[in-house]
Amino acid sequence: MTLNSSVRYQAKPAFAYYAVSYKKRCGLGSLTISKRENLPAIMLTDSKNKFQRGMVYVFAILASLLIAPFCVIRYINGESANAVVDLAIVVVALSSAIYTYRLGQATQLVSNITALLYSSGAVAVAHLNEPIFVFWLFPALIANFFLLSAKAALLANILTILAITPIAAEVASNTERFAMIASLVMCGSMAYVFALLTHQQQALLQGYATQDTLTGLGNRRAMDEEIRSSMADFARNQTPVTLILLDLDFFKMVNDKFGHNTGDVVLVDLAHLLSKRIRRTDRVFRFGGEEFVVIARNTTLADALIIAEQLRVQIELELNDPDGALTASFGCAELHADETLEEWFVRADKAVYQAKQQGRNCVVAAD
Repeated sequence: MTLNSSVRYQAKPAFAYYAVSYKKRCGLGSLTISKRENLPAIMLTDSKNKFQRGMVYVFAILASLLIAPFCVIRYINGESANAVVDLAIVVVALSSAIYTYRLGQATQLVSNITALLYSSGAVAVAHLNEPIFVFWLFPALIANFFLLSAKAALLANILTILAITPIAAEVASNTERFAMIASLVMCGSMAYVFALLTHQQQALLQGYATQDTLTGLGNRRAMDEEIRSSMADFARNQTPVTLILLDLDFFKMVNDKFGHNTGDVVLVDLAHLLSKRIRRTDRVFRFGGEEFVVIARNTTLADALIIAEQLRVQIELELNDPDGALTASFGCAELHADETLEEWFVRADKAVYQAKQQGRNCVVAAD
């Protein structure tokens, strides 16, 4: 099925395609690029959860090595209450680590329990012993920022510090009382500032990892995630989804004649046009060079052809280089049952190839 229109140029030989390979991941298949692999994106995948998972493991190890011996020592010394508190910390820490290991990820519930256990345990130890045992609160205040969001950790630390104010009130010297509270507040405040800066840097790096630097559209990694999500939705609910691939016609001539700066301006203009014209439920990505991908969720092939034709017309009307109007060739492929990511993407890619062969500036439906 082809939607044709008048073209600006005569037909040329088929354009060169990017080398693309696929591999299985998450039971759906994942797109990987054999050229210019996005290493920062790979490194950032699930980095936050991996970090929280590591913190749960570290806490379990430290509890086993450093707190467990106190259970025996305190029990022998007749300090039953302290022994019970220490034992509870060790048991919950190990249970959380085992649960996280079996699940393969650190849930927010586990992180919350770990933070609550650490803070309440430190407070309990401080109340059951001499004021000097307040020092157990310092690692607890810091750990909260690794396990919780910055705001949640700040609230937890405020409550923790308030919980030990009765101990500070019992200290004879006003100087020592003030030093105890001030040191805890300083520790919590510095950890809070560090957590905020860290979260900002993570958000910035995540943006770098998922955005195309030139156009600001989603990049290949972001496209991969959206495709896998769409395929999962299709597998669960049979929600239709269609790939719309488009390639600017004779874009190499623009770069060769006017330079790459002009070519970059054209690509940015096209990105803005696509972002403005697609529906709210659609997602657009820059696949590479002059190739772009629109993922039309909850959209059949027939509807996607209409969307693609509308985009084709808008490009021809609004996108220009110094010589005049530019055009694009489109290929559309709806996801089929039991179809792999590779098969789906290749069908859409072949449709773009057919559009080029049929004179460019047209929309072709994949077989």
